[in-house]
Amino acid sequence: MTEKHLEDKINSLLDHIENRETKDHYFRLISTLLEKGYFPGLAEVPIVKSSISHIDGDKGLLTYRGYPVEELAGNCSFESVCFLLLNGDLPLEAEETELREKLLSNIHLPPDIGNSIIGLNSNLHPMNMLSAATLLLEANDKEAINVENYKENIDRAICLTAKFPTIVGTFLTQNKDFNKGRKFSSFAEYCLFCFNPKLAQDPGYVKMFEESLILHMDHTMNNSTFSARAVGSSQAAIYSLVSSAVNSLSGPLHGGANERVIRTLERIGSPEKVPEHVENSLEHHQKIMGIGHRIYKTYDPRARYFKEHILPRIFKDSEKLAKENPHLLTLYQTAVALEEFVQGKLGRRKLYPNVDFWSGLFYTAIGAPVDYFTTIFAMARVTGWTAHWIEQQSTGGKIYRPYQLYVGFDTRHVLK
Repeated sequence: MTEKHLEDKINSLLDHIENRETKDHYFRLISTLLEKGYFPGLAEVPIVKSSISHIDGDKGLLTYRGYPVEELAGNCSFESVCFLLLNGDLPLEAEETELREKLLSNIHLPPDIGNSIIGLNSNLHPMNMLSAATLLLEANDKEAINVENYKENIDRAICLTAKFPTIVGTFLTQNKDFNKGRKFSSFAEYCLFCFNPKLAQDPGYVKMFEESLILHMDHTMNNSTFSARAVGSSQAAIYSLVSSAVNSLSGPLHGGANERVIRTLERIGSPEKVPEHVENSLEHHQKIMGIGHRIYKTYDPRARYFKEHILPRIFKDSEKLAKENPHLLTLYQTAVALEEFVQGKLGRRKLYPNVDFWSGLFYTAIGAPVDYFTTIFAMARVTGWTAHWIEQQSTGGKIYRPYQLYVGFDTRHVLK
């Protein structure tokens, strides 16, 4: 069968699908299967039906429950968007207040967990620590293995979300009582306090930090959400699946990319050295960290929000910043130059900065250590992971068990 005949055959099989986007998607899937015999990395393979978030890569649109993420970041609180993801719609004012109070009343860790976190090797990467500490929490929640009660699942999701910043703050400060006696007006304020108590007193920085959390709360079936769903499909407890998701997020091809971006900008050193860095990366076929995205064919809306709405509030007074924090200003100017050069060099390939490209600059501006960047990502994404888990438990489904193509030896026997 010729390639043209094969294409016509596939199209005829898909005639009953009216939606053009869906039809094109399945055409690519069938073509990949016929060409390769399997789906590398499960690329484009639908594995669940979900109503939590959606990406239109061609339009550069990310929505949570139908709401564009930039509208939520600009107009809503962390509590409101958390409620939206967990429950399906934005809350009434009383519901938002109730969720805020519940989050803030559950930030404290059991004493033994705090001691265990401080007792961990200080050389451990904070994401590995976060994964381990999440698992330890199950010791104080023996009923967590019972995952069939919807209300209890919601409660556990909220309580676990509340404890994430405390876990991180305890390890960062090496003090399990670092938040003792403090009162907070919002969950975003508390999260920022864990990294910078002084800035947590500034409403402007709290608002920016809250926006950054909202931008990271969910992103459809990414690698860490897939990990959470895969572990959750076995009906494991919430702590196990979230711990697994944290490990997935730590990788440099996922959430850990924000660390790599800042280290790259530091290595470049100045805007003038950007062309040399890019040319050298292209010559050696090396990835330019923070540039490009597997889904978006235009600007990542989260990256655009950081670039156009968050970072300008920090870098608006460059003369003042040049005196107070010249290192930060140089990083920002290098990032701007890097984006401009890449667009001029590779613009036809539709490669744009992703959220990791700009978010690391914001985390640097608030004084977070570089190796803690991805823990901020996790503080937000835990809401998405648990929302997917709750949806999964509510709709049922089979345990994940993909198929492999075996390419090893045929049956052989041990010689006696």
